[in-house]
Amino acid sequence: MTEEKAQDARAIANYLLDEALKRNITDITPMKLLKLVFLAHGWSYAFATVPLVRQQPQAWQYGPVYPEIYDAIRKYGSAIVTGRIENKETGLPYEADLSAGQKDVVDKVLRTYGKRAAFELSNITHQPNSPWSRAIDSAGVYGVIPAEIMKTYYQNLAQERGLADK
Repeated sequence: MTEEKAQDARAIANYLLDEALKRNITDITPMKLLKLVFLAHGWSYAFATVPLVRQQPQAWQYGPVYPEIYDAIRKYGSAIVTGRIENKETGLPYEADLSAGQKDVVDKVLRTYGKRAAFELSNITHQPNSPWSRAIDSAGVYGVIPAEIMKTYYQNLAQERGLADK
């Protein structure tokens, strides 16, 4: 059994790309991928003992961004992401080593949000008092979205939706 540990954001992006293909979700643009990674990271605070993603997202003008992912997929612009993110040093794709619980969180996020358009996910991550909006208000554009804000927000959201004990 795999020990639960925080993963590289690029590995989570690759895992989401792979799982999306299996579910015939074919509209994964850079914007949508960044939002899905953020949502999976956020929800992991409600259901897991460690955060899903090792890196902290930043609050960019148009939403939460993991610069490591953005740098690797910016070449796609607003087009579909067609390849996995590779490690520049090894030439190999980043691979996630997820526990069963982490896979469950990511799979639930993909089931819940995967068929939604990128702009819908943007609306979700931009809601008032969301981690992104709080980071913009306190640190401005390009500020880090603090883990504690994400944790509190998603734990409260899980409680409000009756998901906390699931």
